[in-house]
Amino acid sequence: MWPLVFGQAVMKWDAMDLYLPWKYFITDTLSHNQLPLWNPFINFGFSQMGDPGTWYPVSWGIGALFGGYSMGALHFEYLLHLYLGGLGFYFLLKHFGFTRTVLITCSVAYMLSGLMIGNAQHVGWIVSAAWIPWILSYFLQLQAQPNFKTAIQLALVLFFLLSGGYPGIFIVMMYVLIGYFVVNSWRQIRSKNYPLYRKQWIYLTLSSGVFLLMSLAVLVAAFDMAPLITRGVGLNDRADIWNTLSGSLTPQALTSHIYPLATTKNDQAFWGADFSMTNCYFGVLLLLILFSAIFRKDAPKNSRVYFGIGVLFILISLGQALPVRTWTTYLPFMDLFRFPSLFRLFAIFFFLISTGFSLQHLLSNEKSRKQFVYVVLCSILILGIVNLVLLFGIEKYKYAQIITIGWLHFMGQASINELIFFQGGILILLLSILLILRKFNWLNWNKAILLVFVLEAISFTWMNQYATILYDRSLNEASVGMNTLPEGFPSPSATIPVSEFSDFKQSAHFVQLWKNLSIYFKRPTFDGISPYAYTNTSKAIESGEYERMSHYPVIFFAEKMDGKNYVDTSSIDTLSAQKMWVETFSPNELKLHATLPEASNFVYLQNYYPAWNAYVNGKWIPIQKVSETFMAVKLPKGACTVEFRFEPKNVIRASFVSVSMWAGAILFLIISSFISSRHRMKSH
Repeated sequence: MWPLVFGQAVMKWDAMDLYLPWKYFITDTLSHNQLPLWNPFINFGFSQMGDPGTWYPVSWGIGALFGGYSMGALHFEYLLHLYLGGLGFYFLLKHFGFTRTVLITCSVAYMLSGLMIGNAQHVGWIVSAAWIPWILSYFLQLQAQPNFKTAIQLALVLFFLLSGGYPGIFIVMMYVLIGYFVVNSWRQIRSKNYPLYRKQWIYLTLSSGVFLLMSLAVLVAAFDMAPLITRGVGLNDRADIWNTLSGSLTPQALTSHIYPLATTKNDQAFWGADFSMTNCYFGVLLLLILFSAIFRKDAPKNSRVYFGIGVLFILISLGQALPVRTWTTYLPFMDLFRFPSLFRLFAIFFFLISTGFSLQHLLSNEKSRKQFVYVVLCSILILGIVNLVLLFGIEKYKYAQIITIGWLHFMGQASINELIFFQGGILILLLSILLILRKFNWLNWNKAILLVFVLEAISFTWMNQYATILYDRSLNEASVGMNTLPEGFPSPSATIPVSEFSDFKQSAHFVQLWKNLSIYFKRPTFDGISPYAYTNTSKAIESGEYERMSHYPVIFFAEKMDGKNYVDTSSIDTLSAQKMWVETFSPNELKLHATLPEASNFVYLQNYYPAWNAYVNGKWIPIQKVSETFMAVKLPKGACTVEFRFEPKNVIRASFVSVSMWAGAILFLIISSFISSRHRMKSH
């Protein structure tokens, strides 16, 4: 990851095209002392407040730290969450009493797993993966020793997952916690440990209540938007590309457990899916340790239990190959998201917990270690046979290009078979090093396994990084154009059609940025990438009104509407700009003054939303929905003042509750940690 750390490369695809501009808008709006409620700059406007990531405090803090959300801030957020994921997994595994070797090995494996690397562009997935181990860690603590501080910690990290992560992962995590709670309840009732069980209920209820208050803005805004968008109902009833099985893991992708380098080739004919949905890697050495232990008679019971849970999640992730994912859609909220491949995150998560028990058993059992040597020898033999078979179908001269031309050229030219052959050779070398280290007693088992695995994880991450994380362009070069963006919120043009501000026409200003560019220029336009689409917008697209209106400015006067309440373009006043001047413009407000010789309609090309209110000369007037999705108000003859305000009062009230709750929780935890550390120092 050093190219990212030192600014020698930048991130790819959705991270740059969707995550970066949205976070730029959110933090920029906050810096102007406004809530990021409405985003007027893409797709004729949408309710930014309805996206959970709008309310993620970590992004707010990073934006403030960097003086605005830049490419450097994006890189920092990605790397920060990789570290948080590894650290959280470390603390989670401490609950099971593992040795430090086990803790470090499995934590590194989680931090550099296939999802963390293969889905780097989906920053929301990475954020989710970072908080999952923290959530389970605090949940287990709350079950073992219920107390107020742990209840607050659990509520806070749950809120971080909900606000910063992918909603589908949050839903799945809730079912995981329910499963843990049911098992714990059964144990407590069976042992008749009612005092502890009662205390668990009290503090879990407290934690849930605090979490709901923290999440109030996220939940109110999401439910406010849900009836208005095309994805606000269950996907299982739809037959389009948004159905629940879109983005499934394929059976052939399971080979990535051993050959993650093969997933750097976006060969959909081979993988049967986009390559971002294929990487299941968490360590070949750890996979061997896992399989060498779980089938032994003396294998730890927990190892088999967690392995079984991991297998269940793999079966769910194979959405199109097996019916398991379809069955889960009958559970509440489980039909609201696609990408079954995301379930592999939970598979990796539980496989690594199982591996922790297996590795602990291996390191503490002489007989297991002797048998593991034979497992490693057999694995070397199998890898060698696979490479021998591939040897006759690969172009061997390409490997010389790694030295003569460079690694990136080789990656671009190599086929999947050639990548498998190359990685197989590296695996044979690493496993041989492990055996040599033990044969000559140069390192004990703890250090040998840790060393070889770290070499494996780092080398495989380095090999994959330019395929799924990095674009080979320096941060300074890619940031060209970012330092000449407008400050504040310039008034929208009443003369230039919104179609002139398309991504295609604005992309010449940047070197690396391609989508949602109007957010940077702060110009309302008709295009942009967003997972949210209003049903009204869909109707406007189908009727042709969406495209037709894009050829006009975002604000103008029109004398008439036709019988369908579409804007009569023949009545549009071509001198609109001369009859108005904009006093105030911001994402949530437009205020202008107009002088009209005759009564007319003022048209604002923003998507109609119930929370918009219009005022003429200070008096509220109803907003008309025109051309399927846009807004207009009737204006009288003469001089008048027109105001459009986005006023989702319930969301605004909820936001004050949410911010005060999570800010108060963070302050409480900081103070309590400081007091605890003072007490520990005094006791020593």
